[in-house]
Amino acid sequence: MHAVALGQAPVEERRAPVNLFSDAQQRVEFSRKAAEQADSGLRDAERDLRRAEAEVESAQEQLRRSKVQAEQSRKNLAQARARAAEARSLHERESAQYDRMRRGAP
Repeated sequence: MHAVALGQAPVEERRAPVNLFSDAQQRVEFSRKAAEQADSGLRDAERDLRRAEAEVESAQEQLRRSKVQAEQSRKNLAQARARAAEARSLHERESAQYDRMRRGAP
């Protein structure tokens, strides 16, 4: 009787229970590997984020140093312009005085 009923059952139901365990075991193994891969991907993503954040921090520090350097350069430029203007003014006064001396004027 069992053989007749088994012969009439759909293919999915004709498989022996051992196959059900084997299928379940394969699904467990597949899901374990998928979980391991996902964990590995998570670790990679976390590492990449930490590296990127460190690079951002480094770039921000470099930007800060560059801004300080640029500000110092602006100050140096202003001082150099002031010295140049003072030197030109002195040169003009000295030249004028020399010209007056050459012409005999006091």
